[in-house]
Amino acid sequence: MKKRRQLKWSMITMLAVGWFMPLVILSAIIFFIVENQINSQVEKTIVASADKVVEICQMRINDVIVASKLSSYLPVVRSSYNDYLASGESGRLKQEVELFMSQQYRYNSYINMTALYFNIEPEKMYYCYSNNNTVTYAAVKAYEKNAIESVQAKAPELDTDIAFMNIDGRVYLVRNIMDSKFHAYAVIVMELNMEKILEGLDSIWAYKGADVFVDGISLLKLYESDPYIDDFPQRIMTHSYYERSHSEAYVYKKAENSRHCFSYIVLLDSSAIISEMDTIKYMFYLLLAFMIPLIIVIFWFFHKRVNMPIRVLRQAHKEIEKENYGYQIDVGDGDEEFYDLGNAFNSMSNTLKYQFEKNYLEELALRDANIMALQSQINPHFLNNTLEIINWESRLTGNYKVSNMIEALSTMLEATMNRKKEQLIPLAEELSYVEAYLYIIAQRYGDNFQVEKEIDESLLHVKVPRLIIQPIIENAVEHGMDIRSKGKVKIIIRKEEGMLFIEVIDNGVLTEESKKKIDSLLHTESTTGTTSLSLGIRNVNKRLKIIYGPECGLTIKSNNEMHTVSTIMVKIDNEGGQ
Repeated sequence: MKKRRQLKWSMITMLAVGWFMPLVILSAIIFFIVENQINSQVEKTIVASADKVVEICQMRINDVIVASKLSSYLPVVRSSYNDYLASGESGRLKQEVELFMSQQYRYNSYINMTALYFNIEPEKMYYCYSNNNTVTYAAVKAYEKNAIESVQAKAPELDTDIAFMNIDGRVYLVRNIMDSKFHAYAVIVMELNMEKILEGLDSIWAYKGADVFVDGISLLKLYESDPYIDDFPQRIMTHSYYERSHSEAYVYKKAENSRHCFSYIVLLDSSAIISEMDTIKYMFYLLLAFMIPLIIVIFWFFHKRVNMPIRVLRQAHKEIEKENYGYQIDVGDGDEEFYDLGNAFNSMSNTLKYQFEKNYLEELALRDANIMALQSQINPHFLNNTLEIINWESRLTGNYKVSNMIEALSTMLEATMNRKKEQLIPLAEELSYVEAYLYIIAQRYGDNFQVEKEIDESLLHVKVPRLIIQPIIENAVEHGMDIRSKGKVKIIIRKEEGMLFIEVIDNGVLTEESKKKIDSLLHTESTTGTTSLSLGIRNVNKRLKIIYGPECGLTIKSNNEMHTVSTIMVKIDNEGGQ
């Protein structure tokens, strides 16, 4: 049989599948939609700010490039150089060139230091550095020490172009100064103030660091080493590009200026970006936290208003199964449906108790009527034989035996008449009737009849139905006695496992025909061809089963000595049994 699930588990499953899970799924969908929208808005904000900042940085770089062209466009350097070639006055050349450089570049905040040399005398350098307090002659010394050879090697390759060089962390712009015939006669070198030029990159939202590539050459590193950026491929980008990789986020921007490609990489703080999602996450967790108490309240409501009343009804049903008829339940002040159902159950239980008690009383009345009818069927053949014996004795002897036999007969008549209308009598009284009967039989058969008794005297108070032993002994006498041999009857009364056993053993032998006859007497209702003695045996068995139930009654079998054993079984603990 398939095991059924309890109502409370069905309720939990219904709440989980029909309400909690859909609500969680819907909340998760809303959360992801909001998260995507916030991420999209964050990306747009970062990209827009990056576009603006890069545009400004490129304008500053353009200003520097334009400033580097002044040395060619303005005639000061070229005139001073031609005068030097004509007069050979190097002091005047130095004074005029450095004055020009000071006028043009000293106050440019995007240039830290400017150096110039003529190709015919590359060993002679002309300098000018910014008036910014943070820039000193050390910038000139650093150029002479670390960069001058690289610059002089690079300059011949440039023609009219420019070059950006990153040497020991200092970024230099290198340009040839051309004459009217576009012949390079001098080289101007500018150390760029990249922090000033790229100022504003840190205003990009969630800024953490940045780098700028020119034609694939890194000009600036304002972040801790990251292999992902160090191996950054030069992508073709026409607009700002936002990307998240590994545990970091980046924004890229490509810009072209004067035949050179500038690539900006800004490293973003992922924790700052993620923190934007904390609010919506907290709201989602708060929603889940509120759903759990709500589920508990709903479950408690169903448990109290539905599950508990049903459990009470189930318990009441079990009480009825235990034959506790009339069992009542407390309907309380619950819902109308369960209130009506509880009242209906109480009414049904009372009706069932009334009907059961009515049927039980009717059954008792019928049983008593059957017992009385069965008791009235005692074999009159015994009385006839007794009267014949008394008549025979009185005719032959006329002695005191007649008196004794008349007393025994009186005892037997008293038992059959049952003037007190008692259905059950003590075993001792029942045995007194047996003694009266045995006295009469002993007078009839004399020494040819013997009786043995094994009676547990502690059982003499036990109540048994009237006249259940005498018919069995009468049958044993009739069955066991033979005028050519001695008859013997043994009476054994004992207690075993709450049952009273009364055994009557005679020395007669049961034939197969007798066994079939006994089986018919004890298990069928037919009375066709039945003698009064056989009817007494049947009545004893039937009376015992009516009073004590089908497990009690009479059995007649053979023992190991082939003697006939008639056994009466009576419940001692049954009502009226003690």
